[in-house]
Amino acid sequence: MTDDFEAAVDVQQRELIESAATLYAAQKIYGDKVRQQSRAAYRRLVDAHLLIAGVLATGLLRTNGKVTPITDTSEERNALFASYVIGMEPCERAIEEGRYLQAHALLRQEMETLAQLKAVTADKRNENCSPNVAVLEKSLARLYGELSAAAHVSKHHIVRAATEWDVSGENLPGPTSGTRYFPVFVEELARRSFGLHLMLTLRLIEEMSIDLHEQHGDDGFSEREVEAVNLAVQLMIAEGVLEQDN
Repeated sequence: MTDDFEAAVDVQQRELIESAATLYAAQKIYGDKVRQQSRAAYRRLVDAHLLIAGVLATGLLRTNGKVTPITDTSEERNALFASYVIGMEPCERAIEEGRYLQAHALLRQEMETLAQLKAVTADKRNENCSPNVAVLEKSLARLYGELSAAAHVSKHHIVRAATEWDVSGENLPGPTSGTRYFPVFVEELARRSFGLHLMLTLRLIEEMSIDLHEQHGDDGFSEREVEAVNLAVQLMIAEGVLEQDN
């Protein structure tokens, strides 16, 4: 790069840095506000989350670094488990900060990860297409279409709902449509999205328990940890995100 080019970049950066900082500062300010509202709306789901994440982490930490025989199937499943765990924090943060379109894209990937785990076990993995979520329980699989629409931003009403801004009280001369460029809190979306994430993580633990038992024997999930998962399920039932089995 020439000195003139670098000088031009420097001039532009000094002119634009304040605008860029304002853009990201607004995202952080509104995201922080929504986070506080989300945590209050989660209620006992926060406790369920701690139990679920704690059980998952305990199983991973107990087997960390231990060498076991490996097969093509176990290698594929281990990679899928890891990809899910790596994505948990950004998914939870997107939900918590009211970035619902982005959160639903991540929830879709979590659902596909579970379906892929089952496909690998059944030796039906097809690397040329998305996994068949029909292998999951109906209560989860039926949500896939809505998550896909959000991920693909294919339906205007879904994108519009995530970005519209009410300007009806601004004393405007006629009907006006407002658009916001920052997240806001929507209680129903926050609770439904977080509840779905918890349900998917429970199903991940179920899949992982199979592998831990096969590969690590007594180092798999303990009865105490199963009890913690059951307590989390009861909390989720109490919060209305799971239904009690008859």
